[in-house]
Amino acid sequence: MDFVISNLSIILALVIYAFIHFYNRWIHKHNAWFFIVAFILSILVIFIEIPFFSLLIDHGHLSLGIFLLVMFAGAFRKKWIVYKKLLLVRGDLAILGFIFLIPHGVHRLSLALSGYQTTGFIAAIFMIPLTVSSFMFIRKKIRPDRWKKLHKLAYIAYLMIYIHLGFDININASSFYVNFGTNSIFYHLLFLSYIVLKIYRNKGKHHAG
Repeated sequence: MDFVISNLSIILALVIYAFIHFYNRWIHKHNAWFFIVAFILSILVIFIEIPFFSLLIDHGHLSLGIFLLVMFAGAFRKKWIVYKKLLLVRGDLAILGFIFLIPHGVHRLSLALSGYQTTGFIAAIFMIPLTVSSFMFIRKKIRPDRWKKLHKLAYIAYLMIYIHLGFDININASSFYVNFGTNSIFYHLLFLSYIVLKIYRNKGKHHAG
């Protein structure tokens, strides 16, 4: 059971994509309502225990499931249907993922600042400008080349997320250790898959040029 819960984000990512596959245009059209509902749920979870939602949101499973889609959308080839379905809502997903990340970050902030699993905190810091610039009305005010350069920060965030998920790390002066995550084998495989797909996509760009 612990193994399933530890990898719940992967299951959620698949379920969310199935919804996006059929309703991506509807989601994008009504994205403001999704943002509002996500924000309300996140605020509630910070202050009260809500069965099911607290597990999904406070433990970071829902946020990670969404970010996995955002991450892999940038690794899929443009001609693939999965890329085309995700492209329209990728910015919306980035915003939703960060909103749902807030309770997880708030409740674990003191641990991160003390040196335990600090990579998650670092990833969240890098995500702030990425999330803000994902709002369309802000994106329109940024030059396309500068926007693309800014969003290269996502690679640092992805690396920090991978380390956060794949390893148990404490850099506190009184207790320093780095352990392999026993239930995180799928996240190691996912990160490897992302790298392979990214290389494959870039090779495709090179040949097309």
